[in-house]
Amino acid sequence: MFVSKSQVYAFLLLTLLASQQSCSTHSPLQPPIPEQARETEGAEASDSVDATSFPEIAEVEQEATEPQQETRIVPPLSETKIVPPLSIVPAEKKNPPESDLAAPEKDQASSKTVYDTTLFARTFEMSSYSGWQYRQNGQSKVVGFEFSNHGGNRILPHRYAIEKNLFFSRDFQFRFDDRARQDIHLNISDWAPSRDRQFRLSEIMNSVMLFFPRRYLPAITNSRDRAIVTLPTGEKVAFDAGTYEILGGVFAEAPVDLNPDRAARKFPGVHYTGKGLVIRADSRGKDPRIGTMAMITTGSPDADCKKGAACNQCRVPSKDLWDQNSAVRFRFSTDEEFGRYLAARCGFGIPEGGPDIIMASPLKQEARAGARKLNEAEE
Repeated sequence: MFVSKSQVYAFLLLTLLASQQSCSTHSPLQPPIPEQARETEGAEASDSVDATSFPEIAEVEQEATEPQQETRIVPPLSETKIVPPLSIVPAEKKNPPESDLAAPEKDQASSKTVYDTTLFARTFEMSSYSGWQYRQNGQSKVVGFEFSNHGGNRILPHRYAIEKNLFFSRDFQFRFDDRARQDIHLNISDWAPSRDRQFRLSEIMNSVMLFFPRRYLPAITNSRDRAIVTLPTGEKVAFDAGTYEILGGVFAEAPVDLNPDRAARKFPGVHYTGKGLVIRADSRGKDPRIGTMAMITTGSPDADCKKGAACNQCRVPSKDLWDQNSAVRFRFSTDEEFGRYLAARCGFGIPEGGPDIIMASPLKQEARAGARKLNEAEE
């Protein structure tokens, strides 16, 4: 076969072109022309749906984006249960132990004097309240309380000032050793100076008082601006919480006698005016229960009695009522036993009665009127 020269050249040229096309890389991307760009944007826009064109879709989207609101079904009024509001009850304040009114825990007190008591102070937030002191024994039981009028008032014009050696005072001390009925008593002491302005223990004017019937141990509590003391009879006495002047109740009070002559000075002007029975003994500078005479007075004399003052008063030696040595205890641990003594010795007994013996405190001016009568009688 004869091949011409021109055919050979044509074949070689075609082969060269084919080899160049197979070995070349892909051509670079060219930026789209404006028409192509507009078409692309249109395609992307077609992926998002126009909400205005489809209102039902708009509502679904709004429900998905907005917070859902709770649907409440209100029952008919007849089926509605009314729940009362919660009432907040304040925590009840616990009374101090000396404020709890209680019966004696036993009749007899120890025959020995045991010095195991400790004195504590009871204070209050009110600066005008003087507070009081209470006494606890070795078993942490309250066996007494006490307080004082330290002057600057109608009962005692002069003021107590220990830094100046001025001991003007009227002291009240309620004692009930062993929390027993036997020896419940009140000590009252008036302090006044002698002519040389010295205060001497030998010149303290002392009084002791016992109250019957002995139903309760004495108790003390605060009520507004007053300190209220409950006696063994259940009767009450109101004191000023700041000065401890007697304001009402079954006590009447006269001022402290400041006579510089100790022989002429009177004993504490505190007198029982209740319906029970009281024993009182007085002494200067020593224990009134030893070597003295005691006055027994009933506040409820027999209406048919015609013996005058003897109907409600009886004077007896203190040795008949108290042991004269050791612990100096009252001899009668029960009211029944003492009642038999009274009937034989005085001709009257311990007033009987229930709640009627518990009296409310009278007004302040009534107490002062009673004190004025006492002053007039003593003068």
